[in-house]
Amino acid sequence: MDFRKQGNAYVLILKIGEELLTTLTRFAKEENIIAGSIHAIGALRDFELGYYYLDKKEYGRTKFNEIAELISCSGNLASRDGNPFVHIHVAMGREDFTVIGGHLFSGIVAVTAEVMLFPFPEKMERTYDERTGLFLLNCKEE
Repeated sequence: MDFRKQGNAYVLILKIGEELLTTLTRFAKEENIIAGSIHAIGALRDFELGYYYLDKKEYGRTKFNEIAELISCSGNLASRDGNPFVHIHVAMGREDFTVIGGHLFSGIVAVTAEVMLFPFPEKMERTYDERTGLFLLNCKEE
């Protein structure tokens, strides 16, 4: 991965074979980025998407062993249990021009991933929400 700071933001260029979420989490830890907004485009292979079933309080997960365009990638960086936590949703364009999308659990860079990371100055924490069964962003001031 290569990166460049642009004002308060970062431009990250991930290389073929890098796992997107792992690389972003490691970068946040190394650069001491405690919260932020993430946007990206590129292409991924061997990715896993999820859809959350509120009634079951669990994700349905599907692995896709193909290469697809990362048409849109939007998410955030927060802290969960004291560690950086990257939460991303994606729209993936297939070879036949159909689109699939959902919560991204994993994905390997197939061509490139051009990531824009906009750090926030204050920490954002994820805390467990009993009603949904998820660790949601907590916007209450500490």
